[in-house]
Amino acid sequence: MKFMTRFLMAMAAVTLLTVTVLPSLAQEGYKLRRVFKVNDIRRYKMVMDMNGEMQMGENSMPLNMQMVMTYREKVAGIKDGKATVHTTFESMKMYMNGQEFVSPMAPDMSNMVITTVIDDRNKVYEVKGLEKVAMGAPGMGNLNIGAGFNSPAMFPEGEIKVGDSWETEVPIPNAGDLKLTAKQTFVSVEKVGGVDAARIKTEFEMPFERLMASMAGQSPAGMPPMTGTMKVVSYTYFDLATGNVLKVDGDMVMSIQMQGSGNPQMPQNMQMNMTAKISLTQVKETSTK
Repeated sequence: MKFMTRFLMAMAAVTLLTVTVLPSLAQEGYKLRRVFKVNDIRRYKMVMDMNGEMQMGENSMPLNMQMVMTYREKVAGIKDGKATVHTTFESMKMYMNGQEFVSPMAPDMSNMVITTVIDDRNKVYEVKGLEKVAMGAPGMGNLNIGAGFNSPAMFPEGEIKVGDSWETEVPIPNAGDLKLTAKQTFVSVEKVGGVDAARIKTEFEMPFERLMASMAGQSPAGMPPMTGTMKVVSYTYFDLATGNVLKVDGDMVMSIQMQGSGNPQMPQNMQMNMTAKISLTQVKETSTK
């Protein structure tokens, strides 16, 4: 169970990253750009409901988990056209089958600060402070989830219109040359809390077999071979005036197989099927930190 908790939290972080990896959009002269102001604060709440089943040999166990996280982003400074953004975590709770639990593998995020230096096109120049989020999981150490925790994509120059679709290659940190290909569709312009927002659909698939092959030599000793896929379809709403994420709604379907291991601490011949509903919303600032 410790291994599964670590793995599911790592996958939650990957999903949070990738469901909002989107390029810029423009409609008849509009371009999406980040607009930074010193001391500007945005606060977000993310809820992920995960349901599925894990089977090990002849034994099976239902999986009903929920993760609720609240975090805030603050623009600490602007220099030479680049903003320094601090991401801090107010709370993170996990529930198993309706009961709150504290995993021994969960990091202490109370004093964690992720510092990201980015420009108005969301190009990332530097990220610090992700070591605890990684939780020792291979490939998680350098995820740029602090670029605006939920929106690390660089915005390109081109313009697009409602109905246009395009693809974006997303490199996976510590995974060699492996890149995900995400398909985006500019669905509509809608109001979110009275704000004009671009609604973008994102679709991507992560092949675990290719991921594990790309991370050869980084996995823990005795880690069994892993195959399967994780598919995500999400809708992200971007503020047309500021380029900030207003909210995200997504669905994930994951199927994983592990075949044998020489390490008795690792799962043996495991099959896991999981679905998840992902919700991210911008909420009112309540802290004076």
